[in-house]
Amino acid sequence: MSKSPLHFNPTRFEGALSEKLYIGFASASRKMEREKLIRLLRTKHKDNDEAQTLADKLEACKKNKRCQLAPCPECAPAGQKLLAKVAATFLAKQEGAGHLVCVSIVPADGVCKPKDLDPAYAARNVRRWKERLGRAGVTWFVGALDYSLNEHDTARYKPHWSEHIYGLTTTTDMDRLKKELRKQFPVTEAIPRPVKVKIWDGDPDALAYLLKPNYWRRVATDDGERFTKNGMRSCRATDKQRLRSKERVRLALYLDELGLHGRLVLRWAQFVNRGATASIEERAPKTVGTRIA
Repeated sequence: MSKSPLHFNPTRFEGALSEKLYIGFASASRKMEREKLIRLLRTKHKDNDEAQTLADKLEACKKNKRCQLAPCPECAPAGQKLLAKVAATFLAKQEGAGHLVCVSIVPADGVCKPKDLDPAYAARNVRRWKERLGRAGVTWFVGALDYSLNEHDTARYKPHWSEHIYGLTTTTDMDRLKKELRKQFPVTEAIPRPVKVKIWDGDPDALAYLLKPNYWRRVATDDGERFTKNGMRSCRATDKQRLRSKERVRLALYLDELGLHGRLVLRWAQFVNRGATASIEERAPKTVGTRIA
């Protein structure tokens, strides 16, 4: 008797976090980071019930009994390793189907006020953005959400959280893909370069970046300088800084609700956890639309 197909269950991702994924040269420092986050929650946010609940869960995270939370400084890097591993296997099967490319997108409608982070809003965004990827001709896409708190040094725009999409896909016409993506994700005052596409050269760092566990405050300036063949010229630039205590806790509480699986952006692809093994499987619909060939 043939096996019935596996139905989609995104929480299988957390269930695939084996203890092997926690082993590494940085394991001791990650444990220290978890303890620092617990202290931050216990001391500076002791009157916040949600913060104390998160601290309890992080405190209970132990070997062979992991919390599997997205804000956990130990579990998040394990999830990063897992996605990089299964993505590498998936991409190896796609060779010869066109150019494998890295795609970075900062959607204008992924912006929200510092206090307004909402997992339900993120889920709606992901559905909309996957539809736009399809309209741009993208077939399968393996990626994830990233977050930053964006500011301008002269307050030209208000501070805001920004959701980013980073992932990989395939194309035989990179220039056309860029053009179509820019139609779907246009330029704004705060986002002058919303779309970046480049050939993936096989660098594993690009796969590790998919579900990276570190988040930053990005402070933009109009007084940057760039070398050109005619000398220096002014340009926009961004200074990457650490999140403030309040911002870090706000994001941690949000990520706790969102989950590691909530950060995944998979189009025509599905994460499958079979217990002993995990993989990403291509899941093209029966009726397909236009593709950028």
